[in-house]
Amino acid sequence: MTSTTKTIKLTSSDGQSFEFKPEYLMKANMLKQMLSDLGFSNEGIYPEDGIPLPSVEGNALETILKLVKHEADEPRTEEQRQMHRFNRNVAKEDVVLLDTCVPRRKLAAVVNAAYYLEMPDLTDTLIKYTANNLEGKEAAEMAKWLEIPLKTDQKKKEAENGCEGSSAEKRERN
Repeated sequence: MTSTTKTIKLTSSDGQSFEFKPEYLMKANMLKQMLSDLGFSNEGIYPEDGIPLPSVEGNALETILKLVKHEADEPRTEEQRQMHRFNRNVAKEDVVLLDTCVPRRKLAAVVNAAYYLEMPDLTDTLIKYTANNLEGKEAAEMAKWLEIPLKTDQKKKEAENGCEGSSAEKRERN
């Protein structure tokens, strides 16, 4: 079924629904192509039931909606896109919003969703945000920011010694 509407409903993998304006959706190449392939035009006729996104979590979709609202009035030419790509700055509003993606697996879900939805401008922003936060940090600081456990050299040595001892014990038993 189709309907004439000013918004399009997107449903995440966990059943959360979000209303997107068509101009927001046009920033997602995958959705733009899907709508075109299914015969829906840009003139306000969209699927009534919305579009299910089984590979996108609700929290990530909510964050993406907030991010595209910031950039809704910024149509970009290819030249502007290239300038954006090589500029290391991230808008303050985007930084504030992305700083709320804690634990970092939430940020990873937003990055994965942006890749899945084929949103190049948003993907560039997410990569720059992450790179800016990791730049100049040592491995331990990076691991802390990314919330990834970091094994120290001592723990690695203990693990190796423990494995060697058990191998020797196995040989003695045989």
